[in-house]
Amino acid sequence: MTEQNLRPLPGPGLLQDVEVADIGGALSASEWDFSAPRARLGAHGFVLASGSGLVRLESGATSIEAPSVIWLPSGMGASVRLEAGARGVTMTVSDAALGRVVPASSIAGPLRQAIDRPLVGMRLEAGAARATIRDLEEIRRETLEDLPGMREAIMSRLCLVLIAFWRLGEVAAQPQAAPRVLVQNFMQLVELNARAQWRVADYARTMGISTDRLTSAIRRATGQSPLELVHGRLLEDAESLLERSALQVREIADALGFRDAGYFNRFFTRLKGISPGRYRQRVQRRASPDGSYAAWP
Repeated sequence: MTEQNLRPLPGPGLLQDVEVADIGGALSASEWDFSAPRARLGAHGFVLASGSGLVRLESGATSIEAPSVIWLPSGMGASVRLEAGARGVTMTVSDAALGRVVPASSIAGPLRQAIDRPLVGMRLEAGAARATIRDLEEIRRETLEDLPGMREAIMSRLCLVLIAFWRLGEVAAQPQAAPRVLVQNFMQLVELNARAQWRVADYARTMGISTDRLTSAIRRATGQSPLELVHGRLLEDAESLLERSALQVREIADALGFRDAGYFNRFFTRLKGISPGRYRQRVQRRASPDGSYAAWP
């Protein structure tokens, strides 16, 4: 096992306040020990993009899985062990930097409270993990290049990272809706946004939950994935327009939010086993005795 202890960077000014380092997929497990008094000076953060590990606090040990965040406030004794192959970024922030970084705004109070609370393996979306890692890498780049405005740039980036951590804590503290309520909310959003071609991640973000939780709740309740339900709703609309409107197939594709008629044709054929044009012809033939569809194109 490789022992790694985060230490302030040497040198004057802000370099003593913020340190960022890679977690680079080591071939053996790595451990950071913050139990010593000097290690408790400042806060420690981890953004884990891949891999797993264990966080030990005085209250006990917690297993963690990527993508996730660990935030250990200043003064908290703890250790973090990451298994071989884990990747991400770590940071150490001095007490002085934490005192300066919080903006004088309406979120100052909640944000100060948040950075005094630990986050242990808080899960986040892979995209959010990548965005936070980019912010941390920009902090490290600023410390290396020493350009004009370096201090301001670093503190701005650090503030963004801390706000992201604060938001994770706020979501975790909110009461979790029952699966039945999640399904109802999801179906309402599908009615409103299916034609806008929302992704499953868009629905999850609007509902304030993870894509994994949304998928799990929908599948348990319906036996289908969220994407299958969205496609089913689009298919119902497509069938209705083919049966009851005089719109051309390309116009129906446009009305349903498909980028082109060819893509709509493939979508419809895959789900129905028949092309939109042939589906309309079949409906017309069934309706031909009373002539009600005779004028259709």
